Amino acid sequence: MMNWVKFIAAFLLALSLIITVIVFYNANEPFSDARQKAESGALKSGALTSVERTDIYNGTVSMVTVFGKDGEGNEKAVFIEGKTGEILDEVAMKDGIGAQAAIETVKAELSVEKILHVALGLEDGHPVWEVAFKSDNGKLNYVYVFFENGEWWKRILNL
Repeated sequence: MMNWVKFIAAFLLALSLIITVIVFYNANEPFSDARQKAESGALKSGALTSVERTDIYNGTVSMVTVFGKDGEGNEKAVFIEGKTGEILDEVAMKDGIGAQAAIETVKAELSVEKILHVALGLEDGHPVWEVAFKSDNGKLNYVYVFFENGEWWKRILNL
């Protein structure tokens, strides 16, 4: 009788592990597909010749930001609309501030406990860095900093 109990417990544990893996794989698949589609679109259009990384940005429009180099070796970011794959805009990275500078801008004015993510996106026709972080009081905050000059655009604090 004890062997049956051990077998059933092991079977249920294995089954729950397999179901968990399948759920997480299926949950990540749309993000993976969007990234892959955006990368191939940026390369096919000629906006980039190599891809370094991609970020998903969910603002007023969901988009994928593809970072890479163009034919002249300049670092660029290309903003691709998430659903249609249309290129919305592109910027040369040398024309603005980097992610670390955006983080430092936020840390200079607000108390930051932990940075959750930094993503480059397009809002109202302007590239902005979205800095998501937890403050000292444990609350979630979003701060948007203009890519061109590092000035504040919008703050959503203490969620």
